[in-house]
Amino acid sequence: MPDLTTISTALASIKTAAEIAKLIKDSNQSLEQAEFKLKLSDLVSSLADAKIEIATIQELLIEKDREIYQLKERIEVKESMFFEPPYYFSERNKVKDGPFCAQCYDSDGKLIRLINNGYGPGIWRCNTCQNTFSDQNYQ
Repeated sequence: MPDLTTISTALASIKTAAEIAKLIKDSNQSLEQAEFKLKLSDLVSSLADAKIEIATIQELLIEKDREIYQLKERIEVKESMFFEPPYYFSERNKVKDGPFCAQCYDSDGKLIRLINNGYGPGIWRCNTCQNTFSDQNYQ
């Protein structure tokens, strides 16, 4: 969430702009042209400050939304994983995906797909940690 200082600064800028706008509205004709221009300049400056602060708050909220999305995605991946010795598999929407390296997933949380590159049935290799795995299909 945006910090309290950022929000307070934005609100203060908006309050200042509103006060200046009210002063200009309530002023009578005796207000000199130079003073009028100075107050108008202050109003524009306060509104610009408020706009910058609000843009900063929007950027922070977008970043927080991105972090929340990434965390939800990690949770979904973690919940979809299951271990069938000697590998990990993922299952989403009743579709099984894998196998994934148990060493890489257990140590670093990385989903590294195992490769069966002509090693024979039931023999799989991880190109990241270089481990070789074999299952019941290995003869």
